[in-house]
Amino acid sequence: MKKIVSFGILLLFLTGCSMLHNLGFRSYNNNFTENLKGHTRSFTLYRDFTTIAMTKATHFNKNLMEQYIEYTQNITLSKNKDKKYTQALNDFDGYDIFWVAFYTDDDDINNLANKDSFWNIYLVRDGKTMAPASIKEVDLNSFKKQWLYLVKSHGWSREYIIKFKKPKKTIGRENLVISSYLGTINFNFDN
Repeated sequence: MKKIVSFGILLLFLTGCSMLHNLGFRSYNNNFTENLKGHTRSFTLYRDFTTIAMTKATHFNKNLMEQYIEYTQNITLSKNKDKKYTQALNDFDGYDIFWVAFYTDDDDINNLANKDSFWNIYLVRDGKTMAPASIKEVDLNSFKKQWLYLVKSHGWSREYIIKFKKPKKTIGRENLVISSYLGTINFNFDN
């Protein structure tokens, strides 16, 4: 009897969800959010049973960036010629771009954009190690700031945009690596 009642409740719930969608309630899963999940990786670095750092990284490409702008700004890019969006899209012609949310409880070592950073950051691509072309902390007023909420990152994370020169041709995997003597964070991204 309990199984029949449980099945009935489940059936009612599923039917109710589809009716809500038919009435016009918005579903938050769409092509963009699914693509964003597919391009995002998470990693928590532990040492001696202590959390050292929690981080998320998204490997953006031009298509994902267009979807991000249209989704977060509620605009159609073909109609909007704003310079900040054009510049953000043009960056993909010369760079591989990663957005990183980085949290550590020691604020003194959350300094990825500092030239004397506690952390070393590099990209391993096709067996070669590359230094970043630039690392910038995301400005609080930037339209890019909404990414942190979409990937459900830790509330006290700092956001960084890390750019690497794009090669003419790549095959295989790209590994974004953040390391220090405390440990190594390794994000694997397939091309």
